[in-house]
Amino acid sequence: APGDIASPGPTAARALLTPFDPLVWDRDRVERLFDFFYRIEIYVPEKNRRYGYYVYPFVLGEDLVARVDLKAERDKSVLRVKGAFIEDGPDHDYVAANLADELRLMADWLGLKRVGTGRRGDLMPALRAALKGQRTA
Repeated sequence: APGDIASPGPTAARALLTPFDPLVWDRDRVERLFDFFYRIEIYVPEKNRRYGYYVYPFVLGEDLVARVDLKAERDKSVLRVKGAFIEDGPDHDYVAANLADELRLMADWLGLKRVGTGRRGDLMPALRAALKGQRTA
C-alpha cells in the first residue's frame, strides 16, 4: 500500500552547478521550486551585474544555499572565488565549510593547486576562514 512506502529521508548532496546544469536551465522553475532567483550575467555589463560573470549555484542537502563567481587563473594555478553569496537562512559557517571542500575538489579536477578568494559577497569572510590554513592563494 502507498502508506507503507518508507521515505528515503533527506538528501545529503553537495555540488557546484554550472549555469547550464539541467537543474537551473528553466530559471522560472528553479525560482518556483527553490526560491532561488538565477540569471546568467555574462551578457550584462560588468557594472550592472549582481553576482558576477559566470556564477555557479551551490547545492547543499536539498537546497540551493549559495552561489559563487569563479575564475580559473591557470597562469597562477589558482581557482579564484571572485564572489561568494549566501541565500537567506543557512548558517554561514556550515555552508562555507562545505563550499570550501567542493571548491578544493573543483580546483583539483581542473589541475589547479590552490583556491584563492576575492572580496565580494556576504559569504566571503566565512569562506575565507574555512579555507584558511589550507591550499589557498
